[in-house]
Amino acid sequence: MRTWRVGTISMGISLVGLGLVLLVSQITDMNLTTIMLSWWPLLFIILGVEILCYIYFSRKESSFVKYDILSILFVGLLGTTGIVLILLTSSGLMDQVRAAVNSEEKTVNLPGFNEKAGKDIQRVVLDSGSYPLTIESGKDGEVSIFGTYGERVMEDADSVLKKAEDYLMVERNGDTLYISFKDLPIQNGILDSGMMNLKATLIIPAELALEIDGKSTDLVLKPRKLLNDWSVKDSGNLSVFLQDNSDIKIDARGVEELEGPENSWKMTEVKEETSDGGTVKKNGTFNTGKGNHTLTVTDTFNVNVQYP
Repeated sequence: MRTWRVGTISMGISLVGLGLVLLVSQITDMNLTTIMLSWWPLLFIILGVEILCYIYFSRKESSFVKYDILSILFVGLLGTTGIVLILLTSSGLMDQVRAAVNSEEKTVNLPGFNEKAGKDIQRVVLDSGSYPLTIESGKDGEVSIFGTYGERVMEDADSVLKKAEDYLMVERNGDTLYISFKDLPIQNGILDSGMMNLKATLIIPAELALEIDGKSTDLVLKPRKLLNDWSVKDSGNLSVFLQDNSDIKIDARGVEELEGPENSWKMTEVKEETSDGGTVKKNGTFNTGKGNHTLTVTDTFNVNVQYP
């Protein structure tokens, strides 16, 4: 009596097919996932043909059927893997996995911004956004922005930021130039760019007044030779770098910490009532030179004055 082991032939053909797929993917650098997606349905076809062949030949001769459970489980495992790959591809997850594997983290130069302020502009209102920013005074009457940002992208892919408008909003209204830094785009999913960061430097003509909304972010100010007044509100850590010949008065109000050269600040403490009982904040002034122009700082966590 002949014994027919259903599943053995299917497993043998499956192993040969899987080996060929791996060999071809290594030689030709083809994507293994793409090959598996097109090849796996053959596994069920092979197993089905084997069972049909047994039914056909068992009518002609006396035979005993025995199912090779291990072989059938192996074929089913490969087939199930193919089904899972199909589901991942149809949901878009496979593309994200492929993108995450083939991506790289790099630091890229920001698209530069340069614009003449013009005689009609008297002040600049700045929204610093969510990223640390360095602000310096300049002499050439031009507003300029440069810097770098980090991104995670596919190899040979275009940068996320292609022009200044992708991270910056600039509007003129009367005698005021409004500048706002936008949040960088975030791609949700496995390839998550939420950790992208931006480090920019903004050059403001020294003769223009400047008003900064810090949005609780860290700022670095390099006022140099100011020819107008600056103000900062709601910053996190504010570092002010002064030159030896700086001529500026810093007026800080509602600040938690004031730091700088020894005995440089004239401070008073003020208790502010809050829902949890109150907190003590500091007011202080810092003078260098004649102090003809003022840097006003309000509602900031820390102000640190430094000399190079």
